[in-house]
Amino acid sequence: MYNLLVVDDEEIAIRGILHGIDWSGLPFANVFSACDAEEARQISRNHPIHIMISDIDMPSENGIELLAWVNEHSPQTETIFLTGHADFKYAQQAIHLDSFDYLLKPIDHELLKNCVERALGSVQEREREEAFGKTYEFYYEQWNKQLPLLIERFWQDVLNERIAVAAEQMEPAFTLYGLPLDMAKPIVPVLISVEEWKRGWSARDEEIMTYALKNAASEILLKEEHGHVIEEQNGMLFALIYEPQEGYEPLLEARCSDYICKTEEYLYCTVSCYIGEPVTVRGLLPSVRLLSEMERCNIGRTGTVFRLSEFRKPGKQSSAAPNLPDLSALIEAGRKQELQLRIEESLGRIQAQQVDHTFLVQYYFGLVHTVFQTLQKKSVSPAEVYPGGEWKDGEQAMKSLASMKAWAQQFAGKAAEMLGKQDRDVSSAIAKVQRYIEANLHLEMNREALAEHVYLNPAYLSRLFRKETGKSLTDFTVDLRLTRAKSELAKSNIKISDIAGSVGYSNFSHFSKLFKKTTGLTPQEYRKKYQDV
Repeated sequence: MYNLLVVDDEEIAIRGILHGIDWSGLPFANVFSACDAEEARQISRNHPIHIMISDIDMPSENGIELLAWVNEHSPQTETIFLTGHADFKYAQQAIHLDSFDYLLKPIDHELLKNCVERALGSVQEREREEAFGKTYEFYYEQWNKQLPLLIERFWQDVLNERIAVAAEQMEPAFTLYGLPLDMAKPIVPVLISVEEWKRGWSARDEEIMTYALKNAASEILLKEEHGHVIEEQNGMLFALIYEPQEGYEPLLEARCSDYICKTEEYLYCTVSCYIGEPVTVRGLLPSVRLLSEMERCNIGRTGTVFRLSEFRKPGKQSSAAPNLPDLSALIEAGRKQELQLRIEESLGRIQAQQVDHTFLVQYYFGLVHTVFQTLQKKSVSPAEVYPGGEWKDGEQAMKSLASMKAWAQQFAGKAAEMLGKQDRDVSSAIAKVQRYIEANLHLEMNREALAEHVYLNPAYLSRLFRKETGKSLTDFTVDLRLTRAKSELAKSNIKISDIAGSVGYSNFSHFSKLFKKTTGLTPQEYRKKYQDV
């Protein structure tokens, strides 16, 4: 509802407007009147006034001066002027002060009512615009708060091939999320590998610390560069630098070194940075895969800056024949028959061509490299698969294309058959880690020692373990230790401090606090409760 104010120094004029016009059809809660500007100001201070009808020519203070005050103190008010003088100077001042209309006395009541209705429409339209503006401002603020998460999900979709990397999809997304990119502009990916947590974090603690690592990467690696730091769905962190400045390489390498030092000092972890080469958005996924492969193959050096350009120098990788990456996926999946058929088809297509010895050498070493790398990924020793050292039969295999085909089908087929027999739910590496932890609960263990046991990169093992078991290595170890301790407390009279030591807790106070936090009982209370049953 709205309020109307009529201002005139002639009482008869006020009565004529108040009682001569039927206001009942308009949404007015109150119709006020004032005989001068001062009274009008007082009413306006006490009530919101939406429409003001005012005479211009009043003693001591005219309507023009009143409108100037209203514009400052009640800007939502629409003012309609009435005057008995057709003085252009007044009309000019009224227009300058943005009055709604200017009517001459004597006033036709129907004309005045129509003018008020139009002024009321103007008030309502302004209210709608203000309401929309507030709604828009609210959702714009919410959008900006969610924007980093939306951008992260966008890049996750790109890296996991949930959206096609095509201009018709990428360009609108760049615009929507305010990314300073197009299909031709370069992006430099940096893989941030968490190789060691200096403290035994729980899964929740690791998530919190990973969030801290992301923020630190944004501050240290990006700085004035455009870009984002994202967490890929498998837990890997990537800094994406958009359109890096010329000569960025040494600067980025220095920033990565600084980042490694500061995370070691303040966030209690050891990280390495794997710097990619500039690629367009079309080349981002292959580049990220190469960085991931580079990280996975690194089992010796930690807390270091690596460059993809060095990893890809001649001699770093075998010059394998085409389609070997496809074979790796089939070997890992244990699809022996499909694998052998793929080898038959790929070598069969080139049978009619002139094949030289160089090709056979490349194919041989490429296949050995692919098979061994796949076995390493699954934490299987080549000696388990090839106790007779079949991979050394290269001289015989390289005599002809037919010999190579027969050898390759048998050699790769053995690896696929072995991996196909392994547990489908938990990988061989994870099973080995679990067995190792169960057998060595009395020892102090860390992620690096466990990774060394199965010949994997620590960061890669940590992600793989969480993915396949739903727990962090720390949580899994603590659960096993406390389960073993509860069993010993319930069925034996061994000293509690000895039980604590047997499950890897040399500090009895720490063991007791952790036990109570997990079970709600002290070790003594737990023993009494379950031995009395």
